Amino acid sequence: MLLIPNEIKNVLKMILDQGFEAYLVGGFVRDSFLYKKTNDIDIATNALPKDLTSIFGPSRKEEKYGSYHLKIENYNIDITTYRKELSYESGKPCKLMYSTNMLEDAKRRDFTINALYMNKNEEIIDLFNGESDLKEKRLKMIGNPYVRLREDPLRILRAVRFASRYNLKMDKELKRAILKEKKALKDLSISKIRKELDGILLANGFPLLKKLGLLKELGILNHNIVFVEDLSALWAQIKTEKNYVVEKELKNNQKTIAMQLKCGTIKLLDLYEYGYYQCLVIAKILHFPTKKLEKMYQNMPIHCRKDIALSIEQIKEISQKEGREFGDLLKELERQILLKKVKNERESIIKYLKERR
Repeated sequence: MLLIPNEIKNVLKMILDQGFEAYLVGGFVRDSFLYKKTNDIDIATNALPKDLTSIFGPSRKEEKYGSYHLKIENYNIDITTYRKELSYESGKPCKLMYSTNMLEDAKRRDFTINALYMNKNEEIIDLFNGESDLKEKRLKMIGNPYVRLREDPLRILRAVRFASRYNLKMDKELKRAILKEKKALKDLSISKIRKELDGILLANGFPLLKKLGLLKELGILNHNIVFVEDLSALWAQIKTEKNYVVEKELKNNQKTIAMQLKCGTIKLLDLYEYGYYQCLVIAKILHFPTKKLEKMYQNMPIHCRKDIALSIEQIKEISQKEGREFGDLLKELERQILLKKVKNERESIIKYLKERR
């Protein structure tokens, strides 16, 4: 099991020194069993938000649901007061009460593997056999899974993400509950679904979405994708009724990759325009031979504009062209060099430019 970093131990100590309880919980404890490092730290305590403010000073983020936020070195730390969630509305706890009881705090957590608590001495408090479930590669929900999924349908997608990321087998009752409650996914906001889908896709969880019959509820039209470790390329393969991807850069990458996939092959000019990495990802999806792609790249006379034997300023001066005309000329020059119709040598380029005046 991974050890607690000293920076985090110091945070625990500051809370303990004031007479409160403080335990690491959730992701850090779970991942430490799997020898996975994380910079996102969750701490549970019986200290109230006002107590935490007196210990650490005003939080830089808005306190919400009894959480206090700290940023130390590379660690993002959420310190949360023990609480009991009394009722839910639209997948969010709308009524809660603080508690002094760790058991009440543990009951509100979603899965047994996320309810492992660790004290400053790296001793584990396991109230729901989460350690055993991790060892047995089992994903089990705390409490009645039907009730817990109705409280927050997003837990359906969280279950898929955890099962896919950690190679866990879902408990039979959890799986039955997902099949029964899956229609509630339609009521979730696109942004919430999208965040979980990113994690699911990167964990190669698309086949599990299909197996559980969740694609229809999510508005996903195709039933198969090729797994690659690139989010843009994963989304580029997905046809959907919903507008999940809204970020400009990701949307542009998704569009260009989708165009190349539709083409069905990788051309020399694509390799130059989009670069080796993006084309390597596309090659994996298209089953295009990577050795052929590598050979194409090695044989390219130029890989970017900086490789052209003349500078942009020199090309502009010799061609005597401006604006759009110059842009079109530059693209054509690149094409001619790539196709080896013009040598990437000073004299050959000057001759070509003079002929194009």
